[in-house]
Parts: sequence; structure tokens; C-alpha cells
Amino acid sequence: MRSSRVLMVIAAVSFLLVVFQTFDVVRKVQQLRGAYSENVQWSLSQAEVEFLTYRNSIHQANPDDAESLKLVRQNFNIFYSRIDVFQEAPSFDDLRGLEDFDISLTVIRDFLSRTVPVIDGGDATLAAGLTDLDQRAADLAPQVRRLASSGLMLYAEKRKTQRNQISSTLMILAATSTLLMGTLLLLAYYYNTLNRRSDERRRQVLEASQRTRAVISTALDAVIVSDDHGVIEEFNNAAVEIFGYTREEAIGCDVADLIVPDHFRDAHEQSMDRIRKGGPFHVVNKGRVRLDAKRSNGELFPIELALQKSEVNGRRFYIAFMRDISYRIRSEQDLIEARDQALAGEKAKSRFLAVMSHEIRTPLNGLLGNLSLMQETPLNQSQKTYVENMATSGKLLMDHINDVLDIARFEAGKPILRKRPTDLKNLVKAVLASLEDQANSRGNQLNTVWIGPQREWLQTDPGRIQQILINIVSNAIKFTKDGDITVEIHTDPASDMVEFRVVDTGMGISDEDMQHVFDDFVTSDSAYNREAGGTGLGLGIVKRITAILNGEVGAESVLEQGSTFWIRIPMEDAEAPPAAQAPGPDQPDGDRAPSGGKHAEDIRTIIPEEQTNTSGLDILVVEDNEINRSVVREMLKRDGHKIEEAYNGQFGVEKAAEKAFDLILMDISMPVLDGRQATRNIRAGDGPSSDTPIVALTAHVLPENVAEFLQDGMQDVLAKPLMRQDLERIIRTYTKNTHQDVTPPSPKSHAPVPARQLINRDTNAALRESVEDAYPVLLTQLTEELTELVEWLQGEVQDLSEIADRCHKFASSAALFGAEQLRQALVDIELAGKNGDCATVALRREILPVLLRDTLDALNKI
Repeated sequence: MRSSRVLMVIAAVSFLLVVFQTFDVVRKVQQLRGAYSENVQWSLSQAEVEFLTYRNSIHQANPDDAESLKLVRQNFNIFYSRIDVFQEAPSFDDLRGLEDFDISLTVIRDFLSRTVPVIDGGDATLAAGLTDLDQRAADLAPQVRRLASSGLMLYAEKRKTQRNQISSTLMILAATSTLLMGTLLLLAYYYNTLNRRSDERRRQVLEASQRTRAVISTALDAVIVSDDHGVIEEFNNAAVEIFGYTREEAIGCDVADLIVPDHFRDAHEQSMDRIRKGGPFHVVNKGRVRLDAKRSNGELFPIELALQKSEVNGRRFYIAFMRDISYRIRSEQDLIEARDQALAGEKAKSRFLAVMSHEIRTPLNGLLGNLSLMQETPLNQSQKTYVENMATSGKLLMDHINDVLDIARFEAGKPILRKRPTDLKNLVKAVLASLEDQANSRGNQLNTVWIGPQREWLQTDPGRIQQILINIVSNAIKFTKDGDITVEIHTDPASDMVEFRVVDTGMGISDEDMQHVFDDFVTSDSAYNREAGGTGLGLGIVKRITAILNGEVGAESVLEQGSTFWIRIPMEDAEAPPAAQAPGPDQPDGDRAPSGGKHAEDIRTIIPEEQTNTSGLDILVVEDNEINRSVVREMLKRDGHKIEEAYNGQFGVEKAAEKAFDLILMDISMPVLDGRQATRNIRAGDGPSSDTPIVALTAHVLPENVAEFLQDGMQDVLAKPLMRQDLERIIRTYTKNTHQDVTPPSPKSHAPVPARQLINRDTNAALRESVEDAYPVLLTQLTEELTELVEWLQGEVQDLSEIADRCHKFASSAALFGAEQLRQALVDIELAGKNGDCATVALRREILPVLLRDTLDALNKI
């Protein structure tokens, strides 16, 4: 289109130039052909002729003949008049500016002035002066000739110039005409091309229309097109098969009459009316949503609906893509049942492991304790041997139990890392010291070699590093006899990577066994004899721990010459903490008392338990939900604690800056300032509570959430709904030693009950027991708050972030009372609001009034 405009402009300009040049040529030709210039030239030539006539009349004059003298006078007067015209007439203005012309004209005028007295003096005078007049005329002849020549030359030059101008103008006219013709040809070609393209596009549009109709008619999904009032304009073959109407029956009918279930008709009509009045779209252009539809026989079935809108020439219409998902729903239900069965089996396995761990470890601890006491009594040599053998077997059995539980923990989910500044040198020293007796019993020598700059304080999880080294070194001790075991620590100043290499001079590993050395329950039968025993889990655990530390592990070995196991783990430099001391063994997770692996009991640091009174503590509760604050308040008051409350993170920061609290319970999602930022602000300040233990009070208890809270400066997590025993455990833990590391409770212990359960009676009963007489007041408050929330959600609310915030706030209140279905619905709306999913928000909030009514009825009947 732009090219056509340019060509049209060029054509218009060329046309104007042609017209202008044509007029110019005509004008110049007319000037060239005009009588004016020819008149002037003729006068110049005639002046010379008249002069010659005058001179000739003098030659022929007879002094005695009056007629011949009269002829002389007549010819002189004619010549005189001609010269007078040259002198006065405007036609000769151009000539009078020429030097030669002016000189000649002046000489001729002088000649005429001197000759007039002779001519006019009478016949006698004239006759006497003929000879003199002839001489004067002879002398004047060159001037007359010069006068005519100069004028003729001037007009000759003018004619030449005019001819050149006409020639140039004609050249320009020809060029312009050529440009005009070329432009016209280009325009003709361009419009011809446009015409061909238009024909091609018309053909393509027609083909596309035919293809679209073919696609719609053959699509597996039902496609229904309706106008702004819901009147069906297109009904494809899939829609015919799914809904049971013929195309002829459907076209022109209201879509609500054909496919919308009766109990959704009112809501559908209200939505259409709202949209026609310019209201918001809740489902249009929001992706696929799951709904119920109606077949021609009245059967209801589930569909996936994607609704789009479009406008053509100002006319709006809607395109609905619908898919019958009855079969998929049945398949999903089958999968859910299979998953539930698998989860039930997994939970049964986990419960079995937990029970067996407790049931086996308890008598085993008693057995080992009594054997230890027995060793202090007088025994004969045989008895000592029996007792030592039993103690060795008992410890080995304890190691096997710990290994199996470690594998179960890793399968259940990624363990939480507890990274903190760690003195790596002392940690390695403590590990080797704990294994020294075991190494000496097999005649082995333990050595430590540090290669590279010594990096003492590093940011890592000391418990996991201990677990790795204990498993690797213990493994080397078991398969080395009367040899050397060396732990090499390699550091590189240009990298954060720390490499541990455990080199032994033992039996080595064959190439075949090397491929499976890090697999679970695998031991070497050829290179390793069975006197070492073991479950074959130690190296598998090492591999898993190294992976969660973003490291890598490997092994190299030559049979009968020894083995080398290497572990590379990134560790950043860290500053030594206040009152830095050699790290004792950690207790990273679960019910395993040792820090992780074989012989951990040998290096356990025993911390005497202080007899600290935990009543009457100053505790700050930062929580935006009033019901949650009331529950925590009642639980804490029963134990005699002093409570201060803040209903958002900012107020919590201000209160923490005013006084020193013994403990701070911090909600996470709050207005003004969330719990994470509030914790960071408290830790960054120098207020009296900057070092106070802060425990998250939240429903966000996934491992990744807990890890983030710990990085923010929190010490632990209390999961909602809050249980009294968990709160008491936190108080006991963090009021004895605020710097003690304690693993947050596993989120799995607080997994929500299935969504089909309306009220979790166990959770509700625990709340009643915790708050006792305050329960009816809290239930009334819950009823008022949730009723207000549901009424607010039924209005024209546009801000999805505000919807998400409010639903999050009250979801925890519902969870406190065990209202799991209501809590789940609020959580779904919260997540949909955060993700901008308007369709899900619209669908979920429509079911809230009925769900709230049923929930409150159930709570009032308990």
C-alpha cells in the first residue's frame, strides 16, 4: 500500500511537470514565431536598403533635373525616418543598449543633421552639394552596415538561445513524459499484482473458510457458536454425537435450552445478562473449566469447557469448545483409588517402620544398657567374651535399624538441611576420634591429610557431613585389616568445592561390583567377605546425602590393592559464630538420636538438661487472624505465660524493638508486613528481642517452605492447626537453650484429612480441650467472620490479590476447627487468585454459601 502511494505521487508530479513544460514550449514557440522580432530585423535590413537607395539616387541625380533632385530628397527623408524610428521606437530598446549599435546610430544621426540643410536648401543648393553628399554617403556606408549587422547578430543570438531553451524544454518534457509513462506502467503492474494477490487471497480465504468448516465439522470436541443472546449459529458433528441433537434441531435454538442443566439455568442467564450490560467475564478466555452439561435425553455428564469470544463488524459471538470427559473422570477416579491404595500401603509401611523402630530400639537400648552394666561386674573370661559378642551384635543391629530408617526418610521426601557455620577441621577430627577404637581393633591406622589452604569455618550441614564421613570411613575400616586409612581434605582457593578422599589399603573392589557399590542392599560377595556384615545401605545413604548437598560422589579401586572413595561438596566460607566451639554431632532429622551412621554413639556430646522453669514466660504472638490469636492465647494462659499480641508483622517488629521476649510466635501470611520480612527486620535490628527465638506459626509446612523460614532467621515451625503438645514442645525446647538446634516437625504429621471429610473431629476435639470454656465464643466469632467473607465474595469483587489474601487469612481459622472442606475451598480460591485464574475463583466461590451453611451446622451439632 505504501508503494502504491509513492507511485501515485510520482505519477501526479510527473503529470504536472508535463503540463507545465508543454505550456512553456508552446509559449516559447509562439515567441519564436512572433512578428515582433521579425519586424525589428526587417527594419534593420530595410534601413540598409533605404540607405543604398538614397545613395543610388545621388549617383543618378541630374543637377538640372528637378525630378531627380526631388527623388534624392524623398529617399533621404525615408532613410531619415527609419533612423528616427531606431532612435525613438520602444521596439529597439534592446538594440540601443549595444555599443556598436549606439556608436553607429550616433554617427548616422550626426550625418543626417549635417545633411538636412543641403537637402532642404533648394534645388540649386542640392545640385551644388551632390558631390559632397555622395562622398558623405560613401563614408557613412560602413556605419549603416555596422548598424544593421549588430542588430541582426543580436537577434540571431536571441533566436539561438530561444531554440536552445525550446530544445531543453522538449528534452525535459520528453524525460518527464517518459517518467510519467514508466510510473503509469508501474502503477498498472502494481495494481495488476494487487489484483492477482487479491484473487489469491480471496481464494485462500475461501479455502481457509472451507478448511475451518471441515475442521469444525470433523473436530473430536464439540464446537458450538452462538450470538450475544445465546442463539446457536454453528453446531458441529461432535456436538451432535455428544449432546444427541441434530444440527438442524440445534441451529437457531437457545444454548441454555439445549445443554445447560436445569439447576444452572438461572446462573447462566444472570451471567449472560451481566456480560451484555458490560460486566466482567468469569469464564471467557480463561482456559478450560470443568462443568456439567445436559444431553438431549436429560442425562447430566461432565465436560471440559473452553469459551472464547470474538467480534466481526461490531457483532459479538461466542465459541464454545466442549469435551466429554466422562471416561476420563472414571479413569481419574480409578487412578485416585489406586493412588490412595498405594499411599495407604506407603503409609502402612511408614507406620510399620516407625512402630518397629520404636519397638525394637526400646528393648535394644535396654539390652545394650544392661550389657554395659554387666561388663562392670566381675565376669570370667568366657562370660566377658559372651557379653562383648552380644554388645557387638546389639550395636550392629542398631546400625541396621538406623540405615533402614534413613532410607525410608529419603524416600518419604527430601530431608531438611540445617546449614550453619561449621569448623570443618574439628568436625573431621571428631569423626576420626570416634572411629579410632574400631580402627585399632582391626589393626588399622587412621590418618588425616589436608591438601590446599585450610578453610576452617564453612557454611554447611555438619550433621550430614558427619554422616557421610562416618559411613565412608567405617566402610573402609570394615574391609581393611592391618592397613592404613587416610582421610584427605582437598581445597582450592579458586573454588568453593571441598573434596574428601578416603583412601584405604584394603581388599579392593572388582570392576563388576564397582558398578553397584552405591546401590541399596548391595554388598560384595567376591572382593568383600561376609565377616564384615552390614545391610549394604551405608553407601546408598552417602549418595543420597551428597545429592541433597549439591555434591557428587564416586569410587576408584584396584582389587587386592585398596579403594578410594571421593566426595565433592560445595561449601562457602563463613564467619565463626560468637563463642565458637568445635561442633558436636548433629541430629538432623527424625527419631535417630545419633548424628547419622555407624558408631555415632561414640561421639555424641551429652548436654546436661537444665532444670529450667518454663512457666511465666513473656511470649509475643504475631498473628493477623483473631481466632488463631485467641486459641494461642488460651493455650498459653493455661500454663501461666504472659502474652502480648500483634495483628500484623509491622506491629510485631515494633513490639520486639520495645522489650525482650522469651519467645516469638510468628505467622507468615499477614497484611502490611509478612512474617518472613518481619523476622528479617527483627534479626537485622539491635532491639532487645533481636536474638529471641522466633518460631513460625503457619500452614506452610512443606520442606521447601521450612527451609526458607530457617534461612530468614526462624528457629522452628509450628504447623497449623496448632496442637497443644506441639506448642509445649516448642516452649520446652527454646526456653532452655535458645541456641540449640532442633529439627522442625515433619510436615507429613500434619497432612490434611481427605477433602471428602466435612469436619475433622480429632482436630475439633483438640481445640476444645485446649481452649475449654472459650470454645463457644470462638465458634461464634468464626461464624461471623466466615459469613462476612462469603457475603463479600458474592459481590462484584475484581481484585484477585485481595481475594487471595482474605481467603488465606480465614482458611487457617477453618482449619483450627477442623472444617477441612471449607478450608480446602478457601485454599483453592487463594491459589487461583494468586495465579490469576478467574474461572476457578468464580466456580469455587459459587459453592461457598452452601458449604459454609453445612459446615456451621456440623460444628454446632458437635
